[in-house]
Amino acid sequence: MKAVVLAAGKGERLGSSLPKPLVRLLGRTLVDRAIDALERAGIDEVIVVYSDPRVKAHLAGRVKLVHNDDVEREGGYSLLKGAEAAEGEPFVLVMADHIFDSAMVARLLDSKPEVTTLCVDRRLEGRDLEEATKVQVDDEGWIRDLGKELTGYNALDTGVFYCTGEVLEVARSFQGRFTVTDVMKRLAAQRRLRAFDATGYFWWDVDTKEELRRAEEALLRSLIKPVDGVVSRYINRRISLRISRRLVDTSITPNAISVFSFLLGALSGVLFAYGYAALAGIMAQVSSVIDGCDGEIARLKGIASPYGAFLDSTLDRYADMLILLGIIATNPEELWLVGGLAMLGSYSISYTGSRAELFGLTFLNLTENLMKRDVRLFLIFIAGVANQLFAVLVLLAVLCNLVVLNRFIQFPQLLKERKAEGC
Repeated sequence: MKAVVLAAGKGERLGSSLPKPLVRLLGRTLVDRAIDALERAGIDEVIVVYSDPRVKAHLAGRVKLVHNDDVEREGGYSLLKGAEAAEGEPFVLVMADHIFDSAMVARLLDSKPEVTTLCVDRRLEGRDLEEATKVQVDDEGWIRDLGKELTGYNALDTGVFYCTGEVLEVARSFQGRFTVTDVMKRLAAQRRLRAFDATGYFWWDVDTKEELRRAEEALLRSLIKPVDGVVSRYINRRISLRISRRLVDTSITPNAISVFSFLLGALSGVLFAYGYAALAGIMAQVSSVIDGCDGEIARLKGIASPYGAFLDSTLDRYADMLILLGIIATNPEELWLVGGLAMLGSYSISYTGSRAELFGLTFLNLTENLMKRDVRLFLIFIAGVANQLFAVLVLLAVLCNLVVLNRFIQFPQLLKERKAEGC
């Protein structure tokens, strides 16, 4: 499948000396973000329509480049050049100044559209409606009209299209200046433009300095994962996202952060063993916060990898065990049994979770959030500061193993439900 990225914008409204596609957003250029999202969605050929030679130099050797030799004809002419480069084949169309979730593109393609289709968002709140392109969709899913000045509308243009050969046909019919919206309005008037409901997927249109700032905030918020524990969601992420925001423009790698987080966890275990309980507890919590940064930076930079996830998960297990061993070392005669049970439960939570993933299953309910790693380390932090090490080991031993027991009960039902869905 081919994709066309329109990247001939000047970016004057962003107040940058760089062309708009090369403006950076949290460590990466806008055009790089668009290309990577397309590639993650399964696009195997990306065509970029550019005007500034700096964009060409930046992307040379990575994508197929098409020069817009008449930028005064606006975005519609860039679309024409891109559609011609696609040689009449269907293609995904995106704008270099739009940030979007690759899953949106993947789902659009999975729907196997037969006509030109625009991904629309029916959620209107939280958007700059003066800048947004509005869309009017009828009850049958056809787009009746679209434009920034539209008054009667029920959706917003996300900037992600599936284009058929009709787009090339219509674009060729224009003379002088014309926009992408002009092309799509003509298709809509001929009842040849459908809407694909992409409500809930992340996207952002970056036209102004203010929108760039808001896009940055929205992109950071999108890093909060649905599976985050309560401590991670409401405490750790508030700190880790600020750290990641500062680190993303540096050369520090996610793997280096994973190792640093592990070292902090190991130091916590040593401090516990030598009797510095309060400092050890604080160090365990700092390690937990930093542990969120590696994944955040990997996703922001588009360099998340299976090896990185494997390294992070493995080092987390080592850090957990070293911290618990450090606590046991404070009074081994009294703490070895309850500490050993806490270690078994803590490790088994991670192990059973990873084993379930092999079957495509995820344990998601209230009890699961009780003993996620962020919660366990937060309890250790509180216990260290309060010098209640025996109490926290008892709590971890009981609750961690109860969660594992509950998973044994859940697993057959989850497996049955998955098999039913597969049928």
